Amino acid sequence: MTLGTRRTVHRLSIDAPEDVIFSMLRDSAHWPYLDGLTVYSERVSGDDSNHELRTSVVANGSLSSRRCRRVFNAVRQHAEFRQLDVEAPFLALGGAWDIQRADGQSEVTLSHEYELDDDAEELAERVTRYIDEFCRRELEALRLSSERLSLLLQRHSAAREA
Repeated sequence: MTLGTRRTVHRLSIDAPEDVIFSMLRDSAHWPYLDGLTVYSERVSGDDSNHELRTSVVANGSLSSRRCRRVFNAVRQHAEFRQLDVEAPFLALGGAWDIQRADGQSEVTLSHEYELDDDAEELAERVTRYIDEFCRRELEALRLSSERLSLLLQRHSAAREA
């Protein structure tokens, strides 16, 4: 018996244009700089809008390889992801990134949906805490990287105009 689908939502304001942030998410080469767990990432099939990605991740002290499907909508600044090879205790794991302009900054929302193979509330709480910690770290790394890149692009543009 499962507990059903669980959801988490995390938000962070970033002082960078939406397209800069979206490009950081879309280009998997940036991932090792974003989350602190990914050590390698490569697109193994598909195109810029819909593809399968293979990553090598350090989690719980060991290295593992994972595959996910990512679908991008550049017009809406939206990206969906779904883990293809989930391991226990997960039955399903996925989520979405959304970027919107708000109050002069970009509001980034990272959501996750997951199902577990165990109905123990304690396990669900532990998994949710892990996802919460991971999301906070990932959003903060995305903020730092995007704001740095945005500043460099502004300086480059100003230098070219001078």
